[in-house]
Amino acid sequence: MTENGPVGVAVAGARRLAALTDRRGRFTYCYDPVRNLPSRGYNILRHCGTVWAMLEVHRVHPLDEVRDAGQRAVSHLLDRYLREARNRQGLCIVEGEAVKLGGNALAILAILAVHRLTKDGALIDSARGLARCIVSNRKPDGDFVHKWDYETGKIANFYSDYYTGEALLALGALYEATREREWLDVALEVEENLARMDYGVPFQSHWCLYALELLHRHRPSALYYRHAEAIVNHILAHPVYRDSGRSTPVACRSEGLLAFLRLRKAMGKNVDEELSGTCLQTVRDNMALQLTHHRSDGSFVCGGKGLGATEVRIDYIQHNISTFLYYHEYMSELGQLSSSSPSSRAAGAPAR
Repeated sequence: MTENGPVGVAVAGARRLAALTDRRGRFTYCYDPVRNLPSRGYNILRHCGTVWAMLEVHRVHPLDEVRDAGQRAVSHLLDRYLREARNRQGLCIVEGEAVKLGGNALAILAILAVHRLTKDGALIDSARGLARCIVSNRKPDGDFVHKWDYETGKIANFYSDYYTGEALLALGALYEATREREWLDVALEVEENLARMDYGVPFQSHWCLYALELLHRHRPSALYYRHAEAIVNHILAHPVYRDSGRSTPVACRSEGLLAFLRLRKAMGKNVDEELSGTCLQTVRDNMALQLTHHRSDGSFVCGGKGLGATEVRIDYIQHNISTFLYYHEYMSELGQLSSSSPSSRAAGAPAR
């Protein structure tokens, strides 16, 4: 842990991401930090999630270089990947002639993060266009189409465990930015169906927990709370996500647990209650594991075994810094931060 505690980890990671953003707004997506060699490939969905995470750090701890890099990255997103939807309504994010629900959703989060800084109405228009595309791709079962070909409109035989949670979060976030009820109403309608099917429980969806925290804030519901609690209970009962030794699966569960803790706090649930206490201790244990993958430049490596174990990728940094940021915010609100921060020594974090 840095001398500034959890927020220091988040800030260092955001600064590292800013340093990995070139003049065009494109990240050095993945690289070997030992040989200082970048890897080929790019993923615009992770680009969007990374922008959102680094600007969340800026929200709490303003940094000019992080703000500027985030704005460049969103400009690159809009200039290079945003198109009018074909065979669909609205706008979409296109990469390699494919359109993905998760890309559209995380693009909304990235765009709204920059809009919070600039108040540029054109950004809201872009977010609305992406949301229209999401809404127009509802399926009869209430879920969304997850991937299709941009040119032909043909739906791919593909389903992500995380895209629907990302879409619900994006629609809820757009409602918060605009107060236009249509976005919230769709998200609530979809959630009504998904909650009864225990969506996100078997794969421990942190994105769904983010969305449920937001939706519950605007429409408190016992159904939504039970849905969130079911996901959390699965995380607590099945910590197999730690078995791979990789940093991101652990970080994602930490993010989800922290979203649930915020939800419970908003409901007036006491942090000393058994479930909150168990969640908080699990987050601390997870953070200790995450720190074993932390580098002195603020980045995080993949971890685990295999050729990619020592690689840095932008989404590894994204998910890890989100954990430390939201832990800092949660504990600060409780007034307990100074006595509750996991230490790098306790975590066994290597010096790098």
